[in-house]
Amino acid sequence: MVKHSELVTAPPCAKELPEKPEYLFRLTLGLHPDLEDDRTVTLELPASAEALREVQKQLGADGWEGAMVLDYDGIIPQAAEFADLPMELDAFNDFAEAVEAMPSREKQIPKLKALLEHFEVTDLATAAGLAEHIGDYILTPEISSPQEAAIDELNFTMDAHSAELLLPHVNLFTYGNEIIKDDNAALTSYGLLHREDYQPMQTPVQETQEQAMTME
Repeated sequence: MVKHSELVTAPPCAKELPEKPEYLFRLTLGLHPDLEDDRTVTLELPASAEALREVQKQLGADGWEGAMVLDYDGIIPQAAEFADLPMELDAFNDFAEAVEAMPSREKQIPKLKALLEHFEVTDLATAAGLAEHIGDYILTPEISSPQEAAIDELNFTMDAHSAELLLPHVNLFTYGNEIIKDDNAALTSYGLLHREDYQPMQTPVQETQEQAMTME
C-alpha cells in the first residue's frame, strides 16, 4: 500500500505592483560616440530652464549639439516618436508642462493618448495644444465598437426592457456606425472619442487655421 504524504505548498506570494514614478518623462542623455566621451545625465521633465542649462553644462554640449538620447521613459510612450530629441527638447519640455497642467491628470492621460492616436500627431505643437484643450473632448472607454455604441444609444433613449426587446431586431453594427458618424465621434484603441459640443473633431491648430481662412 502506497501512503500519500500530505503535500505542503507555500502560500501564494502577493505580487507587488511597481510604484508609479513621480516624473512624467525621463531622459538619459549622453554624447555621440564619435566624441569618445561616456558621460551621461538623467533629466526629468518638465524641468526649469535652469535645469536644462545645467544638463547641457554637465554634458559639455553646445546647446544640444552632439547630445543624444540613450533612454526614454514616460507616461506617453509614443511621445518620443514625434519629437526630434534632443534637438527639440525645449519644445518637448513645453509639451511636458502642458501635460502636467492638465486637470485630473491621471484620468486624462488615456484621453490624451486617444487624441494623439486619432489625429496621428507628428509634431509637438499639436500635442501640446491637445493637452491644453483636453477638456474639450470626451472619452468613453466602455465603448470600443459600433455595436456597443448602438446598445448605449438604445439604453439612453428607452427603458431597459424596451431596449432588450428591440435588440434582436436591430443591425447593431450599422446603427452604431450611424450614431458615431452623427456624433462626429471616432473609435480609438482607448474608447469612443468625441468633442464635448459634438462638433467635428479638429486639433486646436486646425481650428486656428480654419478661423484664419474664414476671416480672409
